[in-house]
Amino acid sequence: MLLHRVELAGQYQRAARARELGLHQVELAALEHLVVFGALTPGELGHRLGLTSGGVTALAGRMIDAGHVARSAHPSDRRMRVLTPTDEGRRHVAASLEPVLEPGERALSWLSGEDAQTLERFLDLLAPLKERAAVATPGPATEPAAEPYRSAMLM
Repeated sequence: MLLHRVELAGQYQRAARARELGLHQVELAALEHLVVFGALTPGELGHRLGLTSGGVTALAGRMIDAGHVARSAHPSDRRMRVLTPTDEGRRHVAASLEPVLEPGERALSWLSGEDAQTLERFLDLLAPLKERAAVATPGPATEPAAEPYRSAMLM
């Protein structure tokens, strides 16, 4: 439960940073993913953020227009495109990282060197496990609409 509370605090902190930067939370989250992981296809980014293809297309358009993201050809598949953060996008994320890093650095300073290394190993193991769990989590089951246009009308 403590780890869940830390994750919720992180979400709350992202909301505050997004307000400060004048971004929507999903835009800040997208930028953070692109800065940390580099180039992602729109599909990969949409999956990470829980967005539909239309949602990620709109998000990418807004972020490209704002100068935070660039769209380019995929390095190995010319049919695909990738999104990458621009220097401006990287600066935007870097400017908002201090409030994120400071509490962690402060808490680490209260630990012994050995305890800090143990925590670092734990987090190094935890991050990829959580990422794999996210990848393996299926979306909701969908049932065919009784009427052929019903789904589209609800969107």
